[in-house]
Amino acid sequence: MTSRSHGGGRVLVRYLLFQIPEWGIVTLLLLAIHHWSDAPGWLLALAAAGFVAKDLLMYPWLRRAYEKVGGDPGEHLVGQRGVALEDVASEGWVRVSAELWRAETAGPAIPAGARVRVRALRGHVLVVEPEG
Repeated sequence: MTSRSHGGGRVLVRYLLFQIPEWGIVTLLLLAIHHWSDAPGWLLALAAAGFVAKDLLMYPWLRRAYEKVGGDPGEHLVGQRGVALEDVASEGWVRVSAELWRAETAGPAIPAGARVRVRALRGHVLVVEPEG
């Protein structure tokens, strides 16, 4: 099991705690609207419930961003596949998943559009090689 498979409840708690400031601000704004307008209370309560529901519905898509990754933050990239966005002679740009990374290769130049595999991470630069 990886570290991501543990503590699913803690991830949800971390996510909900991050939402509390937004809920507080929305509540204060809705209370101000209620105080200074003729808006019905049920409508404002429905709006507040909508903000909470929105955050709960978004959790499955955002959960991964709240998971803690053990060790080096880029460690999970090693072994991943990507594509060269430009020629990578000594340095260039690659896309791994949805992220753009500066990359370097110690081996032969990699042409733009070629598939690459991440072999290591040096600071914020990926060390890649041609896939295959």
